[in-house]
Amino acid sequence: MATKKRKVDSECRAFNDEWTWKYIFSVVKDKPVCLICNEAVAVFKEYNISRQFTSKHKNSNYEAMSEYERKQNVEILCKKLSGRQNFFKKVNTIQEAATHASYIVAYNIAKNNKALSDGEFVKQCMLQVCDVLCPDKKNNFQTV
Repeated sequence: MATKKRKVDSECRAFNDEWTWKYIFSVVKDKPVCLICNEAVAVFKEYNISRQFTSKHKNSNYEAMSEYERKQNVEILCKKLSGRQNFFKKVNTIQEAATHASYIVAYNIAKNNKALSDGEFVKQCMLQVCDVLCPDKKNNFQTV
């Protein structure tokens, strides 16, 4: 009888929070990612993470930093990473909201048995109201 092949996924390994400041790693989509060079390591093993840190960043200034300085730098790198991840989400939410708003207007026009050309009239009214109430958000209303 053949033995079962060992699978890394079935080992149920977890990321240790200490590794964040010790090896300057974070978790992105269930993968450990180096905050310095953005390279992913395949498995949540301390040896793999420490090997990547010591081999790739041996001559960096992170090696010589104290624990306090390293923790401060890791916080800054984590904020930069989350900023890069959220950059495209904000654009999508504005576009999705504009699409959703146009669907609501089209639904109400159809529900009241009006012509779809009334939608352009409603849009002009919305833009005029937006000029008065919130002129800084006018670009969002123009995309509807």
